[in-house]
Amino acid sequence: MRKILSTLITLLWALWFGGVLMLFIVVTSVFATFHDRHDLAGEAAAHIFRTFNAYQLALAALSLIVTFIWYLLGPPRLKMGLFTLFGLATFAACIITMYIAPQIELLQREGQTQSPQFARLHGGSMIAYLIEAISLLIAGLFLSRMRE
Repeated sequence: MRKILSTLITLLWALWFGGVLMLFIVVTSVFATFHDRHDLAGEAAAHIFRTFNAYQLALAALSLIVTFIWYLLGPPRLKMGLFTLFGLATFAACIITMYIAPQIELLQREGQTQSPQFARLHGGSMIAYLIEAISLLIAGLFLSRMRE
């Protein structure tokens, strides 16, 4: 059972971390492709972020649950650290999804993408995604040390 949980948590981590990295690549590519149509790129990016945010929250919840069950089955070696890192990444994902993204979308609909508030929210979103990515990177390092 522990081996199955270990494999499952590694798969969940890979999907989540890979998704965050792919998000950076895709959104950058959308803005590069439509550099002369910033409004169109913004609409496409908003849809990508909306879809990804639901995806990442599902992976976050599953990662926390599976890691906790894996921890309970023992031995706890590094599992609480892994759970904490997933918790930090989940917190960042929740801040983005429930607070920052809806405000950014509202400003986009109102045509205020050049406003200081939009810039502040966009910067906050970038910081939150970066915290999430770094937390997940470190979690991956933990996973590589947790072979059973």
